Amino acid sequence: MEKILRAMLSLSLIALAPLPFTGEADRQTGDAFAADTSKRTASGDEHIPLSFTSVVGNWRLKYSGNYGYAFSLYANYRALVVLYLNMETLFFKGVYTIEEGNKLKINIYEMKEEHRSGRRSKGYVRAQSSYFLFGGHKVRKNKKETLYLRPLAIVIDGNNSEGYFEPLIKLAKTR
Repeated sequence: MEKILRAMLSLSLIALAPLPFTGEADRQTGDAFAADTSKRTASGDEHIPLSFTSVVGNWRLKYSGNYGYAFSLYANYRALVVLYLNMETLFFKGVYTIEEGNKLKINIYEMKEEHRSGRRSKGYVRAQSSYFLFGGHKVRKNKKETLYLRPLAIVIDGNNSEGYFEPLIKLAKTR
């Protein structure tokens, strides 16, 4: 699992453009747009707080070279997170919850690593003390939805990423 943690850390270094991290207040509240109700900005964007109904769906962010993320969040609280790392793909199965302050927590119970080289994978292995914690919100603009997630903690088998992750993940809804 050390290899999976190292691969996740390497993905975090891949960002199309550096995004500003606004500081400790965002880290504590999860997001600058944390609110109890949706807000509409002057540009027509509707900022929607995270809820069990607002996050359901398939969300994707792909970079060139087969790098990126895919999040599938189901109505039954199941989650599948896929990390594309060029020649490797990491799958994380879990159960998600929405915590106070617009935080999405995915408790990981199984993970799998696949290689594009054709080498057989071992299948899913049980994860212990593993979770992803994100602060965020959803934006609806011109009938398109984007899920903005700011990683707060990434823990795999008890190992913390210690902040080495992409500062903001902007996932477009695919279905």
